[in-house]
Amino acid sequence: MLEPWNDASLLPPPIHTFSCSRIAGIQELRSICKNIIKVLSKQSPLHKESAILSRFAYKFDKKFRNDIGYRNFKKVNVALRRYLLLNLLKDVVSFSDTLPPVDDEFYLPTRQMLQYVLVRLLAFSKIMLRICICSKKASVFYLDRIRSGDSHWMSLMPYAVLSRVWSMCSVLLRHACNWYSQLLPWLDKLQVQGVVLLPDGYNFPLDLEDWLDLKNFDNFGRFEWTPDKCLKLQQDLIGVEDEDGDNLGSILEFVNQVNDNNESEDMPKIPYFKSETQTPLSLSTQLLNTDQGEIISRENFKATANPKTKPESEVRQKIKYDHSPASVTNTKSLKDFIKIEETCRNENSESSLTSHLSFMQWQALKNALDSLLESLSNNRKIEKKFKKIWKEKCVDYS
Repeated sequence: MLEPWNDASLLPPPIHTFSCSRIAGIQELRSICKNIIKVLSKQSPLHKESAILSRFAYKFDKKFRNDIGYRNFKKVNVALRRYLLLNLLKDVVSFSDTLPPVDDEFYLPTRQMLQYVLVRLLAFSKIMLRICICSKKASVFYLDRIRSGDSHWMSLMPYAVLSRVWSMCSVLLRHACNWYSQLLPWLDKLQVQGVVLLPDGYNFPLDLEDWLDLKNFDNFGRFEWTPDKCLKLQQDLIGVEDEDGDNLGSILEFVNQVNDNNESEDMPKIPYFKSETQTPLSLSTQLLNTDQGEIISRENFKATANPKTKPESEVRQKIKYDHSPASVTNTKSLKDFIKIEETCRNENSESSLTSHLSFMQWQALKNALDSLLESLSNNRKIEKKFKKIWKEKCVDYS
């Protein structure tokens, strides 16, 4: 049997009132309801973020349908739709309208009406907690994509939307716990009139925060990695802390110790030959007197390693002489042109014809030229199409 807060078929009770003697605190109950209505009626930013999130869920369904982060992203979208269908504001307004406007009247709403509001508050808090957990799980994967550079331009916006949704829903969750604790004591003061709403033996939780286990709210959504992937530091290295309470110094000492051990293991072992004419002392003296080499720059090393290579000035002069858009007449010359231009860009050479283009603009130009290479056009069409692409994607950007 489903819990009442999870039962979508639970219908609201009929609107009834009962006559009672004077009850102190009716004005406080009205102020609680007005506070709930005031907060829930100003959730247009959350509704806008929900609309943006639903657009991203539709747009990324084909590309990220097998991604774990996108699956949690869709769970957030489903939970937000459940929140919009819940419409807690309408139920609170219906309950607030039955309260007497002045203290002289003694007609109060029935207990079933307050029970229904509390049940909807439980469902509202569960949905908010679900949104917070799933958004936190999804943001872990999107943040990892941003750091690694894998489709970062398609992960930055969903990560920002998830962050905003998480912050707003966490605030609403705290509000729901506060409202529940204020409305629960009024159950005993109201009377039952008509059909019973809840099943026999059902009791509301006394503390909503304990029922939702909000003490561990910061730990919700974290992944439990396998122990073999975790670095287990020695207890004697974790004891030292700095002024901020961090263990950076001890961890660095541990890393240095591990590196020293690895270097000692990688050092080649020098065999010791026992001889009558050579003692261990003479062997160590001979090792100390060996030539250890001399530190040289990278340019000198290249010059000594490749003495027959042509000077860089001659190569650049040749590239500058041969490298021009007018030299592209066929498939082979186009392929050589792309290769030389990419080399000049990587070396920041003055011979580069696309130095004024950004990286993304150069990639767009290169992709267009590569697609022209793959086409089966003749040399005349290649030359004509090359001039058109070069004008649109290079000359017009200058």
